[in-house]
Amino acid sequence: MKTKNRFFDFKIGLAGAIVMGIVVFSINYYGTKNLTGGITAALKQATYTFFFGGSIMKICENVAIGIKNKRNALIAAVIVPSTVSLLLTFGMHNLKGTPKPLASTIPTAIFVIPSTAVWGMRKRKQFDLQKKNIISEETA
Repeated sequence: MKTKNRFFDFKIGLAGAIVMGIVVFSINYYGTKNLTGGITAALKQATYTFFFGGSIMKICENVAIGIKNKRNALIAAVIVPSTVSLLLTFGMHNLKGTPKPLASTIPTAIFVIPSTAVWGMRKRKQFDLQKKNIISEETA
């Protein structure tokens, strides 16, 4: 499967940054009425999500196509990147003084688990189809 960058997905990183920045701002601002805290949390989350989200989704893709057994690949493609993402998100919010670090981590859990499941299945399906087409062309 051809990819533009083996370690980072720019489009997914950008989309995730926008969505998660808005969600984290809303949680922190409306939970505390602290505009500065809400903006700070949102900017940290957006920056983090861009860099780490783009990388984590690429990890998901690489795991989904890198493990031979499809079932194991799809399970690992959810568990590995989701766990890394949740630990990094909570750690960042906790260490940097986000007003509500646990509450700011919940959206990551809500988004990352289904996102990695869908992304892993999508990439594995594309990979299997491409592999099948290559085999068909070789036998033709």
